[in-house]
Amino acid sequence: MADLSIRQALIADPQARSAEIAAAVAADPQLQQLQRQLLLDQVRIKQALTLDVPDTLAVKLLRQQMQLTQQTQTRRFTGAIALAASIAFVAGLTLNWFNYGFPDMTLGQHALAHVYHEAPYMDQMLAPQQLDQVNLKLASFGAELTDWSQSIVYANFCDFRGTRSLHLVMQTEQGLATVFVVPADNQLKFEHHFSDGTYRGRSVALKTADLVVVSENEQDLQQLPAKLQQQLKFI
Repeated sequence: MADLSIRQALIADPQARSAEIAAAVAADPQLQQLQRQLLLDQVRIKQALTLDVPDTLAVKLLRQQMQLTQQTQTRRFTGAIALAASIAFVAGLTLNWFNYGFPDMTLGQHALAHVYHEAPYMDQMLAPQQLDQVNLKLASFGAELTDWSQSIVYANFCDFRGTRSLHLVMQTEQGLATVFVVPADNQLKFEHHFSDGTYRGRSVALKTADLVVVSENEQDLQQLPAKLQQQLKFI
């Protein structure tokens, strides 16, 4: 499927999960960003049509949408939201919205949105990462991991509302834990603890970056942040 066709398919249905689309998105950071932005646009539209919106709506909607699309790939948004979304996307919701839209989203909500967005195709992206290669990426943030024995199975740059950040996935005794290294000058509201019923998270403000750990396992949140604080050195 050509790149233009992939983009058109995502604009028509950001939740599209065919094997062909998933493979194309997994291999193209620009398509990943486009899909993430479209998902967040859907949240924004639904929030605009709902009164008394709770703070956690964005993340809850993303989680519910992911669960629904895994059950059926043919389901589509109906009624006003489908009409509003299709008109808005075709009329010109730009790729820059991710940097400016949903201004009240917190650091934790943004981290959860990343986790849910990448969950459907994360398994095919996991592979052992050499520590020196991870440190090459960390060097762009003025940091490095020293004496690190934890297995890292994913390392890639990502976007936290316009702030270039690093997304890591670590293998722990309990399973997988996600770690984000986000420069401290990001525009998201900081929060130490957050959760949504499936995942829990903890944020730590370090020298020049915010460290965000997300996991389904409480033990990861008890161990990883402290370990990272000790072994993530800023140059």
